[in-house]
Amino acid sequence: MRDQATLKRLGFMTQQGSTHTARTLMLSELSTLFDHVAEEAGKEEYLDAIRDANCLSKRSGRTRQLTASHLAYLYGLDSANPIHAGLRYFWSRDEAARPQLALLAAAARDSLLRDLAPAILANPLGTSITRESVEEAIEQRWPGRFSPATRKSVAQNINSSLVQVGYLLGRIKKVRARLEPTTGTVAYALYLAWLQGGRGELLLQSPWCKLLDASQDRLLELAAQASAKGWIVMRRVDNVIDIDFPALVPVVTQALTPTEPTAASQQENLHEQG
Repeated sequence: MRDQATLKRLGFMTQQGSTHTARTLMLSELSTLFDHVAEEAGKEEYLDAIRDANCLSKRSGRTRQLTASHLAYLYGLDSANPIHAGLRYFWSRDEAARPQLALLAAAARDSLLRDLAPAILANPLGTSITRESVEEAIEQRWPGRFSPATRKSVAQNINSSLVQVGYLLGRIKKVRARLEPTTGTVAYALYLAWLQGGRGELLLQSPWCKLLDASQDRLLELAAQASAKGWIVMRRVDNVIDIDFPALVPVVTQALTPTEPTAASQQENLHEQG
């Protein structure tokens, strides 16, 4: 496992913070934004599209600014950010994977989602997942950290995000359902584990793969499909597995190259600390 400073350079958010106090995964906005902004875009191009071009059709400048801030927090919104670069790489190649890809990317950057999702998804299939039960999980994990109103908002938003992805079904009564991962989703989960420093079979045991409701054999099957498509490179000899991501290595290498802090990274630091 890489140290926290390195993980942050690779796009992970390691400190406490969450957009889910106010919003969900924002899948509709993310899809529209990606339709308007090129895959190779930098952060300013994304922010200009939201704030100046108003590609998301928000009514006020303040709403546009808040939307830009939330989306940047959840998804990086910068082709130089390895987590974001991987998201867009697999997003453009596997349309069916898009909600699952968004969930994985957001979990890598949103600590409340990352910490709460596994506990919720550990419930057996068919279990009713109420807002109150998620509130209880929040209070047990972080006693006294949130006001009742904030705790309620977080629980509602986390549940809504899980419904958008397919982990929960139901509008009023939400029930735990099995997710069927796609080829692109498995490839991206393996990529996130690889970014963290995992190699070989440890990739399959990562928190990202554990979010996918699939056996190790199924994960390997889908990884082999991703390799056959040229999205990743997987070599397997008996029980020895080697997985690489040649298309994404350049952005990872660049992120790991020491540079002076930019104004954008300093702004992200302030957002994370807040």
